Amino acid sequence: MRLNMAVLNPNRIVEFLWLAICFGSVYYYMWKVQKNQPLPKLRVIPATLAIEEGVGRSLEMGKPVHYAFGSDGAPLSSSGMSITIASLSVLRYTTKLVSKYGVRMIMHLPSQGESIPLIEGVIRESYVEAGKPDLFQRGDMHYYGYLTAAWSPGVYNSFVQDKVGLFIHAGSIITYEFPVLEAAKINNAIVIGGTPRWTATYIFAIACDHMFIGEELLAAGAALSDNKYLTSGLVSEEWWKFIVIGLLILGVVLKLAGVDVKALYSM
Repeated sequence: MRLNMAVLNPNRIVEFLWLAICFGSVYYYMWKVQKNQPLPKLRVIPATLAIEEGVGRSLEMGKPVHYAFGSDGAPLSSSGMSITIASLSVLRYTTKLVSKYGVRMIMHLPSQGESIPLIEGVIRESYVEAGKPDLFQRGDMHYYGYLTAAWSPGVYNSFVQDKVGLFIHAGSIITYEFPVLEAAKINNAIVIGGTPRWTATYIFAIACDHMFIGEELLAAGAALSDNKYLTSGLVSEEWWKFIVIGLLILGVVLKLAGVDVKALYSM
């Protein structure tokens, strides 16, 4: 039996080139970070600006700020990890704001137990960095168990008993979070939220006053964290999207011109 020692499959040249471009862009921007060279600036996300407005409103109303990743919205594995990291950056920023204004913050913990120490650590560190470690209260970290059927009523109850001035709901969230967002609105809160998961984007569009549209949550997390490696990853992914959009447009133009695009792809 003869072994095929070809390094490249001639039918997979396009896929190989695309993989090389992806790796090359990631390496290039990480190299720029290591050499302390400037990266493209991220635009200001409107929902991020609204957080300070919501914290100020909560102060005026004498009501706490509530933060939630979702009932199972803080995974530390697979593609959901990047969303969790982004939401943690937003949480750190929010905690520093409530420390600055002296507003109580209630954290509605996700079902993932492995994420809870990380969330608590971010909140503690933020209070310490703001010079107000005494503001941290473990009793303001609410855990409701594994199922959404337990998590959602627990959040509703907190809105009613503790009141709510601002509700931030950001994480790897699925569609069943809509009632929680609506409950915050019923209790006259400013609602800010979003998720990169397209299956749940529409519920935030319906229920939120200010929304992280799709990948805006990732961009906000990178900008608020001031972590250049997060920014470099985000910028490299943007280039992938530009290339894909450009190829789609080119394909449409060639097709309209009568060129057999499929034949070109299989060359």
